[in-house]
Amino acid sequence: MNELFILFLPASFLIGAIPFGFLAAKLYGIDIREKGSGNIGATNVTRLLGWKVGLPVLLLDILKGATPPLAVLLLFGESQQILVLCSGVAAVLGHMFSPFLRFKGGKGVATSFGVFAVLAPGPILITLIVFLSLRKIFGFVSIGSIGGAITLPISYYLLALMDGRNFATPVFWAICFTSGIILLLHKANFIRLLQGKEFASDKEKYGKSLRS
Repeated sequence: MNELFILFLPASFLIGAIPFGFLAAKLYGIDIREKGSGNIGATNVTRLLGWKVGLPVLLLDILKGATPPLAVLLLFGESQQILVLCSGVAAVLGHMFSPFLRFKGGKGVATSFGVFAVLAPGPILITLIVFLSLRKIFGFVSIGSIGGAITLPISYYLLALMDGRNFATPVFWAICFTSGIILLLHKANFIRLLQGKEFASDKEKYGKSLRS
């Protein structure tokens, strides 16, 4: 068991740490950290370079979250559930604190989606619906991301109760941990939203204040 953790957790962290958004923007001579919102995620890439570049980055960020837990499941099945869970969380942390970018990175939304699409598909589907609805209504990906981070643990909890299951599983606590970090990393977005200075999701411009 210890040998598996020593092998898989660093590997999962490094997979999650691959900065696809940064690398994609570099191909166009852009340091994504110095443009738009400064984030290396697919939203900022799309804002600056369009969806033809942003969509592959989004899919790759989701894939790098899904790959570690899927790999453990394929290799060991249900016998290593804690390792499955920890490998997914390690991938998210790798994206957030990439050693390839001096331990800075993205906010982990897409990578977390990949992880919990494997571990909690029902709750993640509800979360996706909430994310897309908020994004459509308000026009800001950040609002969708914040709402999604709040929705995921709540939906897991409610679905568990509806099924008559104990909600307090390791997956639930991993969801709470991941969602909490995502919300903390969106602090600057929340402040910009209140100030009316948040970047709109489709182009590099300031959006309308939520207070207006």
